[in-house]
Formats: sequence, structure tokens, C-alpha cells
Amino acid sequence: MDITDKGVMPVESPGIYFPQDFYLKTLNFLSSSGQKTELKKIVREISYYEDIYTFTVSGYIKIEDAQGFIERLQLTGNEYIELNFSKVKGAPNKTDQLFRVYKIGDRKPSKNLNTDYYTMYFCSEELMLSEQKKISKSYKGMKVSDMISDILTNQMSVESSKIDSIEETIGMYDFVIPRMKPFEAISWLSTYARPKATGGLGADMIFYETKDGFAFKSLQSLFTQDSYGTYKYQQNNLGEKNEPMEERAMTVLNYEYKKTFDVVQDISSGSFANRLISIDPLQRLFRTTDFNYNDFKDKAESLNKDGVTNNLENRDGKKLYETADAVIKTITSNANQVKNSYIQSKDGAGIAKDIFVEDYVPNRTAQLNLANYTVLKLAIPGDPGLTAGKVIDFNLMNIKPQTKSRELDKFYSGRYLVTAVRHIIQPDESTYQTILEVAKDSSKTQPQMVNNADAVWMDGRDS
Repeated sequence: MDITDKGVMPVESPGIYFPQDFYLKTLNFLSSSGQKTELKKIVREISYYEDIYTFTVSGYIKIEDAQGFIERLQLTGNEYIELNFSKVKGAPNKTDQLFRVYKIGDRKPSKNLNTDYYTMYFCSEELMLSEQKKISKSYKGMKVSDMISDILTNQMSVESSKIDSIEETIGMYDFVIPRMKPFEAISWLSTYARPKATGGLGADMIFYETKDGFAFKSLQSLFTQDSYGTYKYQQNNLGEKNEPMEERAMTVLNYEYKKTFDVVQDISSGSFANRLISIDPLQRLFRTTDFNYNDFKDKAESLNKDGVTNNLENRDGKKLYETADAVIKTITSNANQVKNSYIQSKDGAGIAKDIFVEDYVPNRTAQLNLANYTVLKLAIPGDPGLTAGKVIDFNLMNIKPQTKSRELDKFYSGRYLVTAVRHIIQPDESTYQTILEVAKDSSKTQPQMVNNADAVWMDGRDS
């Protein structure tokens, strides 16, 4: 196959000629009887997906089948997909995994009935295993991070090579898991977890899988990591023909905002302010805990240095972060029960360790929403080294019609967390793109109060 200006190249090229080149080493179908069939010659599209808000990796393969694989291999959903792709042959950044086939979809015949077109969906085997079993177990005086490690290692028999990182949490708990699916139990435990790295500030622990394995980390820890790289967007005709490959590989092909802001949603979800009323029926006490975004952002780790809102007051004279009545939750608490003199006087009184509801409920309610305050979708040249959970810089140029030069947008440029990654390979087109969903909780510049009398209208004239 000839190399042309369009970037077409052999599937198994030993080097990079164009930013969207790729090397598809392995794409095999393994039947339940152990028969191996190579799919590289009949695949039309491969999609590989990671998301920090889902438990496992998943994806699909679009097939053009003229040999009757479904019937001949007796597909029943007990088969495997073996997948290995990288940027170039021998590259250290590659995806090499074994997946379970769980569904055949979108199946339709060709006009001459000699070919079937269908989509084969796959996922990590742990997802299917989690759906097939229940856990009934008690944990006493343990950290949540240790409980999750036990579920993965001892309850699900996940190999250590498939566990990337389990971040240590703070606090010792007594929990009973009452016949829950493993991933369901991990999700439930995650709500109580507070990161040790922050001294217990916040409750933003999340569990997910990438090509590197399963991870249990706090959003704040992800925010503080070094940037994977700086990506820029510019019109095609502005690029230099002799621009180095490294820079072309870091160019955003296109982008769109999935969410710029939604203040009504952020208010109703408790992102800026919320209130928890915790009730202790044993001590006949209640406690009110308010979350204030302005106070929290000054103490917590964030992607960028400034917040996302200004100090505008409503007609009641209150700022966004001063309206805790917007979201009110109630929950049972056991705070300080072990210090109660009456309880201490009773021999054998079994009082569970404090579960710190006053800490995790208000903070988790706000943090998970704030982490997705601004959401973008980016298409870039394919890069298997980019995984969900990494941080990138995105340079976006501002639009100022009254100026000749273009500077960086001071609010929407900056550091973003990669929340989801989809790698799409199309062998027929010899193209490989990575679709990113990125989000941020903060801004490079603090929004200020704007005087409308000084605003610039769309036609560029002073108002």
C-alpha cells in the first residue's frame, strides 16, 4: 500500500509517518473450545473505552463476516477477545488485554446475503464475575482501602498484575457487607472513604479500571499529578507543513463543550452549598453541617488555582456558596457515641466506630459534581499512552474581534482531568483517533464582577 498525503499506511508499519498511524499486533477471537481465530482481516472498526466513573474497561469490534463465524464457532457469550495495539511496532505504550465477549449487536446481512455485518461487544471478565456472585462478609476495625483490596484479591481472585493502585484511606470502620455484588460493595464502601493523602479532607474516592489495571484513588490525588502533555487546537490551514511530528501528535483535531456550566443543576445538586442534618437516636442529638464551596476550595487540591464562581449576591444578599438550604439531607449518625458516659458504663456495649457521616456526606455530594463543572470532548491523534485518570493541559485561543493577535482563553485553557478515553481504530481508513472526555473543577482565572456598561457587543462596538 502506497503512502500518500492522506496519511494512509500499512497496518503493521514499523514507524510513524502520520499522527494517526497505529500498529495492530493482535486481534484474536478465542472460542469456548479454545479455538483461536484471527480477526484483523475482517474487522472494520475497533473501539476501546475507559471511564473513571465505570468499574471496568469495555469496547466493541465491528465485523464484516463472510465465513459464518457466529454459526461455525457457536457463539454463546462464553468467548474471549485478545487485543494488542500500539502506536508503532515495539512501542512501550500499548494496550494488551484479554476480554470477554458479552453481546452481539447491530447484526444485518449484505444485499446478496453472503456477508453479515455485526458488532461484537466486549468487557473485562471481572464485570461478568461481579454479576455472578454475592459477598457476605464482616470487616472489623479496617480501613476502606484494605476492605477493597480484600474484595479484589480474595473475593474476586484478581491477579496482582491487574491491580494498578489502591490509595490508602483514613479511618477505621466496622462494616458488614450483606450479600452484595463485589463491585456493588466497592461502590458502597467508596462513599465512606476519605483519602489519607489529604488528611481526610474530602470524600472523593473513586474505583475504576484502565489498561494498567484497577485503581482506587481520590480525585484530589489525580488533580495533583504531572500533566501528560499540552494539547492545542488550531485551524488546519494555520499549521506549519514542516511542523515536527511531536507537535502534530499533540494537536486537537476538533473539540466541543459538553458542559460549560449549569448553575441551576449545580445549585440543586449541592455543588456550591448543601446542608446535612445528622441524627443520633441513641444519644437523642442532632447536628447540622453546612458545606461552603468558598471555604472548601481554599483547603482542597484542585486542577487550577482559582474557583469557578464570583461573589454575586442574590436578592436576599447571599452568594452561591451561602445558600445551604438549596440541598438538605438527613442521615443517622454515631458520632462520639463511644465517648458517651452512659454507654461507657455498660459492660459489653458494642458500639461501632464512628463512620464520619458529617465529613463524607456533604463533601462527596459537592466534590463529584464539582469535578465535572466544565466538560469538553476532544478528538486527538491516537495515543495508547493516554488513559482515563491522567491530567492534560489544553490551550484554547480566545476570541477577541478587536485584537489582531490571539491569546489563550483565560478561563477555559488550563489543566483538565481525563475522565474517559475511547480509542478508535479503523483499519480500512488506516486511521487511529483517541476521543477524550475531559473535565475541570476550577479555573486559571477567578471570575470577576462584570460591569455591563463596559461590555463589548458582538459587532465589536462599545455598548
